[in-house]
This record gives sequence, C-alpha cells and structure tokens, in this order.
Amino acid sequence: MRRLLVLLSTLTAGVLFALPAVPGSAGTGGHAAITITSNADFLSCGCVTGGDGSPGNPFIIGPWTINAPSGGTSGYSVKVDNTIVNGKASITDYFNIVGIASTYTDTTTTDPTIWLDGVNTATTISGASGNGLSVGIELDNSSNISIDNVSYNKGNGTGVYINNSSNVSINNSKFKATCNICTPHTGDGIYAVNSSNLNIGTGADCPNKIPCIDVTYDDGWGIYLQNTSGVTINQVAADADDTGGYVFDGGSNITLENSGSQGGGSICHTYLGQKLPTGYNTDMQGGLHLVNGTQNDKIVNDTFANNTTVDIASGGNGFIDNPCAGGKQPSPNSPETKMGDGNTFTNICYNSSINIPGLPPSTCKS
Repeated sequence: MRRLLVLLSTLTAGVLFALPAVPGSAGTGGHAAITITSNADFLSCGCVTGGDGSPGNPFIIGPWTINAPSGGTSGYSVKVDNTIVNGKASITDYFNIVGIASTYTDTTTTDPTIWLDGVNTATTISGASGNGLSVGIELDNSSNISIDNVSYNKGNGTGVYINNSSNVSINNSKFKATCNICTPHTGDGIYAVNSSNLNIGTGADCPNKIPCIDVTYDDGWGIYLQNTSGVTINQVAADADDTGGYVFDGGSNITLENSGSQGGGSICHTYLGQKLPTGYNTDMQGGLHLVNGTQNDKIVNDTFANNTTVDIASGGNGFIDNPCAGGKQPSPNSPETKMGDGNTFTNICYNSSINIPGLPPSTCKS
C-alpha cells in the first residue's frame, strides 16, 4: 500500500497584476534569489509586480521562477528579514508572496526555501512549489501569516517549520519530505515549536471530499506540535508509513478533527551501502501520540486504523519497529512522558491503543 498518494487538486489560475509606478518593478519570469531587509528593498529588488505596500494594496512579490538559491548551491529563494533597529521595525510595508517556483535542488536540510523572520503584518504566501528542496517555508518570530495552495514534494527537510510564531493558517497544500538518513525533524510535513493559534486545514475554500492538507507518507511525522497551543487541525491526510501521523508534545487546547492516519510501517532501504529503515529511530511510530503532558486536547471524528505499530498512544510505544532488524524491538530510549489531563476522544476509529484509559468504543466498521 505504501506510496499510494492521496492527490490534492492543485489550484492553478492566471493572475494579472497592475504594475506599480515605483522603481524596480518587473515582469514575470526568472529571477535571482530575493532578499528583503527594509522598505527600500521592495523598490530596488526588481521583484515586485504589483501593489504599493499599503494594507489595502500590498506589494506583490512574484510570480517568479527561482533557478538557484541565495548561496549558489544552498540558501533560500525568498527571505524577508524584519530586524529591529533602535527599537523600530525595518519593514513596515505590507506584502504578499505569490507563485514562487523554486526549480533547484537543495540537500542542506536546514535551508528554508521561503523564509520570513520577524514579519507581523498580514502576509499571504500562495502558489509556491518545488521538488527536492530542503525546508519549504520557515516562519520565525512571525504572525498573521496565511499559507495557501503550496506544494513542496520530495523535500530534504520539513515542509513547513513554524518557530515562535502565532496566528498562522495553512490550507490547500501538500508537503512531503523524503530523507535517506532521517533525524528529527528533517522528515516532517509540518513542525511547530513554541507557537500558538494555528489553523491547519480550516479554510472556507477547503474542498469537501479530499484532504485540504496532505502530508501523506512523510518519512518523519506528518504534523508535530511541540509546546504549541491553540491549534485546530481539520481535514488532514497524514498516512504514516514511516514514523507517525501526529504528535502533540506538550502544549494544550489542540483540536484534531475530520482527519486520519494509517500506515503499513517503515521500509528497509539501502543507502551508501547500509541497510536503514525509513523514518526516525523513535518509539513514537503510529497514528497519534499525545506526550509530555499535552492537555485539554480534543480528538473528534478521526480515523486511526491499520497502523503496523499502534493507532493511538499516550507516551511512546516502548518499542521500535525496525524492518532491517526483523521487526519490533524494545526501545533503548523512551524519554516521552504520558499525556496530561482533560483530553477527550469522540467518534474515533482505532484498532489499538496504549496508556489511554476510558477510550470510547471504536467507530471502525468491521
């Protein structure tokens, strides 16, 4: 069953932008990597194709094809760095990033393709795409960011990395990481740490019959939330053949609804002459793990079934499924503690669970 992908419909639309009467405006086509560190850069970068930077008419960066990263062989496609100088933000203009197609390959697992640091104005990243890149989108210390209609496939790093950020939405997107030697969190679909108020797959324009967010068959975890609170995850496919679908690590008030995860286990593959299992060397393999005191979470109308390891667990499994060594083995290191209080489970389909007393009967149909 492995690698049978749930395909998202990719929204493709031609968008016309009126060129602004400002210096540095440009047409569509190829462009070098883009760096914005001040308002003046919008006028000099040759990357703006519309808008005037006001809240009602933000600058438009794109659509562009980026054929090489900022460092030549590694780096980013677009970076907006809003540093604080003498207590004042260096960027106060409004902008959106539209249609950035990154066509190069980047094997440096920590390189962001689109990178926002300290951006707190309402910003949309839409229509971005690439194959064989590293981190798809990285948000550091940012807020009020909307990610829509984005596709990063065969990535060498996390699809979306959200760090110390808030009020972020992600809709109509697909993220797939494929690492040869997997270490957390190089293979995750979405990884958020120390963040809050995230909405994943909740957009009004999400389709009704197919996933709004597809992190199917990532080599790591589909969605990993660490010390992150106030999250709603809806209509997500996170089939977890390699490591796991969802991990809620600390944090609180996470709602996972109308979603699911299933997987047949990792595969033993050969890389540089060594036989290695796909996925992480971890005892958090399976559909959903609630660990390290995460509390007041709501698991509603979800399907966790047919996982080789476990469907739902509080804490780790206590074992690692290693197909290169004959299957399930005791875990040499299980540092995760169990979930906290106030977590509820309603109308869920599951076949197996660990350390979760009082689960309601499974809704799976025999």
